[in-house]
This record gives sequence, structure tokens and C-alpha cells, in this order.
Amino acid sequence: MYFSSKRDTWLGLLLWIPIIAGIVLTTWIPSSNGQYDPTGLFIFVPIVAFIAWLWFGTGYRVTDDELRIKCGPIRKIIPLEEIVKIESTRNPISSPALSLDRLEIKYGESKTVIISPRDKEGFINLIIEKCPTVKVDSNNVDNSSKKRMLICIRVGAIITVLAMSGVGTLMYFSNKQASYTIQGGTLKISGEYGEVIKLSDIAGIAIKDQIPEIRLKTNGSGLGSMLKGYFKLKGIGQAKLFVDTQKPPFIFINAKSGLRIVNTEEPSETDILYKKLLEAWKQNATPK
Repeated sequence: MYFSSKRDTWLGLLLWIPIIAGIVLTTWIPSSNGQYDPTGLFIFVPIVAFIAWLWFGTGYRVTDDELRIKCGPIRKIIPLEEIVKIESTRNPISSPALSLDRLEIKYGESKTVIISPRDKEGFINLIIEKCPTVKVDSNNVDNSSKKRMLICIRVGAIITVLAMSGVGTLMYFSNKQASYTIQGGTLKISGEYGEVIKLSDIAGIAIKDQIPEIRLKTNGSGLGSMLKGYFKLKGIGQAKLFVDTQKPPFIFINAKSGLRIVNTEEPSETDILYKKLLEAWKQNATPK
């Protein structure tokens, strides 16, 4: 008979929230054409597959003479005749169990294994039916185990909150428009992926109503229509963007370090930035 593992909600949140957040943040290119960047999938799909294997593939099968434990790729077989005692525990030690509502099985010469069948009573009754000599103490949960359980739950909750806070913070800064400062012969781009560009390193500046089609995100972030970082553009190749694709126009800056495309929250502000940048560049450009 097969008994699936009980699954604690907090453990599921601890496992899945960071992974789902990572997939969203690394794969979604929120460009106007709604394309996806598959790079993140190559990283996260194997991780998701492995976690899913553990999450849905943990269980315990009792045959006529064996207890077969399965946890993803992990397999363990215990002869029923070797089982000496079964007792309840909340020991958070790593084991083939997805809940802290656990059973510790003692067998052989001082060997133990911890499992967490969803139907604990049915599991214990079946073991007793096949091995009447097995001792059972299903109510023995000592204070130290309870303390370990509480600590584990608190740590899990803290990690989950920190992960969610980190994702929220990253999303906030990713969706925040860059700011620009022209002074001292430089253009300073502040914010995520920001940099300082010497005006003397700029070969040309232009303003356009459209940006080329985005083919791939190579090292950047994108939430909604806000794109920051390095992207591959059709007909151009790699460029560094600081743009809101829904708010043209866009300023194209050909610098020694590569093409930069920027804009601001308002079209009128982008026009003003372009004029100021063009004037400052002409004054600071290195004579040919």
C-alpha cells in the first residue's frame, strides 16, 4: 500500500516562491511585442523539475515484507522484520519527509529514518498488522522537538519574507525610471545598471520615435514597459537601454562603450534632455 508524504504549506512557500519569482524576473521581456527571453528557462527548468520531483515524488510503500521509501531520486528499502519501534517526532533534520508532523522509524542496529506519511494512523496500523512486535509511541513528542519545530517554522517564515521583500525591492527599482545628470563633462545615468559616460567619448547623438525590435535580453531587467540593461536589438546588436517603451521619443547615444538608448517619464522631458545633452556634447566633444 502506498502512503504519500504530508506536505507543510510553509515548506511549499519556502521552496516555490523564490523559484517562481526567479523565473518571472529572469525570463520575461516586457517589450511592446510581448517577447520572452528563454535564457532564464535554461537555468530554472532543471531546478523546477528537480524540486517538483521531490515535492510530488515523496512517499512510502509498504509491501508484504518491505518498507520502500522514495524521495525524488532517493530510494531506501527497509525489511519490515528489522523495524523495532515507531514514534512521533518533529525533528527538522533533513529527511525524506515534507512535513514536520513526522514518524521516526528505528530499525536494525541503531538505525533510524524519519518520514511523514499523510495517513499516519493508517501507516502505523499496517506496519503493526504485518509486524506485531513493533513498538509504537505515536504521542511522544518531547519539548526539544517542539522547540526545534518552532525554530524551523520561524526560520522558514523569515526566509520567505526576506525572499518576497527582495523580489519586491528588485521589482520597485526595476520599474523606476533612471535619472540623468549632465555636469563636469559627463552624463551620469543613475539607478539600476547606471553608469557615467564622458561626453568626449560620445561619437553621436540622435532622437528617434521608435527603437528597433528587441530580440533578446542578455543582462538586464524588464517589468511592464520599463527596460534596463543590455538587450540585443534587430539590425543593431547589443545595446544598453534605459527606456520606457511606451513613452517615446528615445535618445540614441553612440559612445565608445557601445550604444545607449534612454528616455524619461514624459516626452517633453526627453526633448529637453536631448537638447541639453546635444549642447553639452558639442561643447565637450574632442576635436577631430
